Amino acid sequence: MRLVSIRRHLHYFSTFAIVSCCYVMLHKTSSKNDADRSQPEQQLVDVKHEVPFQSEVQVLPYPRPATNLEVQQPVTDIVIEKIDRIVNLPEMGAPSTDPNRTLNWLDLWSNDTFCNQFSVHLLEENSVQPRALVSFPGSGNTWLRMLLMGVTGLYVDTIYPGDELFISKAGSTYELNKDCNCSLLQKTHDLSLFSVIYNMAIANKSTEQRIHQEVDQFRGDGILVIRNPFKAILSYRNFAFGGNMAGLAPVEAFSQGLEPVRIGNRKISTWDQFVSRCVASWEMLATVWIRGLKRGGVVYYEKLRRDTGPQLLRMAEMLGIPNVNKDRLDCVLRHNQDNTFKRSESGPKNYPKNPFTESQHLLILKSIESVQLALKERGLDPLPVEMYDFYTPMYQYGHSIGSSL
Repeated sequence: MRLVSIRRHLHYFSTFAIVSCCYVMLHKTSSKNDADRSQPEQQLVDVKHEVPFQSEVQVLPYPRPATNLEVQQPVTDIVIEKIDRIVNLPEMGAPSTDPNRTLNWLDLWSNDTFCNQFSVHLLEENSVQPRALVSFPGSGNTWLRMLLMGVTGLYVDTIYPGDELFISKAGSTYELNKDCNCSLLQKTHDLSLFSVIYNMAIANKSTEQRIHQEVDQFRGDGILVIRNPFKAILSYRNFAFGGNMAGLAPVEAFSQGLEPVRIGNRKISTWDQFVSRCVASWEMLATVWIRGLKRGGVVYYEKLRRDTGPQLLRMAEMLGIPNVNKDRLDCVLRHNQDNTFKRSESGPKNYPKNPFTESQHLLILKSIESVQLALKERGLDPLPVEMYDFYTPMYQYGHSIGSSL
């Protein structure tokens, strides 16, 4: 009996011991797991608390890219270069008094005996670096040459050989050496740009270098004349057929047909082809020279026509000529209209009232916007589009263009 009781108690004790051991082991395991779980939580809490501090620390390496940008000076230089002010050309020495270097005839003076007392002189050879009088054809370049010669008394040459002979007071007649560096300005339409527009084989070779070729040749010195592209293109078409500054093209030259225009034995480009090529050249010439000018300035043909006197005085200042003879200016203004170097604006028209299609119109408007942007980059006055025939603001295109032309 006692033996059975002892066995029973041993069984209970063993069971209790086993349960106790299991409990202890489970408690230790649980404590270890709790400790393991509590450690990441503490780390996570620590990280959360340290985020502001770590963010402040990690900001330190971030200025490195900004420092690199500051080191890249060419980026800053490009921006500054675009807005550099165009300064006046330097003053020149006195003109030559040699009769062989004095012009005997000036169309501008006509037969005015008072104005004929004023001469036009060459400078001494190699006494001035070349400066350009540049414009798209049909923009009044030759007319302006006459005005400037009259106001300044200094000869304005041309880069084109055989353009005209120099007839001196001494009776000599000769063609000037184009490299004499002896004239106030040199007329140019920048043939380097025309080669890009009209000869794509050439355009595909070093285009960037070619379109800046003449700007570099003149070192960015000169005066750019810009005319309403609508009127400049019409004027250039007239010149191409008329053969002189006042000539007129036949009506067929402005037709909207798809076939090449035949004038006698000549077969020429369609009006649409002519407009497309011309407006591209007008835009390129203007933007390249606006961005490339360093000394001189920009003149708008329409303002020159309306306010000739003030605009000529402004140009004289650009050219480094501070004092203009009042009598010379009066002569120029008195004979401004009676010369053979521009067509009469009031004469008969050989083209329709609206010679431009809507697509041609839009093409020209986009080119005008590109030139406006280039002018803005240099801090120059915008194109006087309010004075432009055929012009319609871009925002009106599509619903009022037809009624505004």
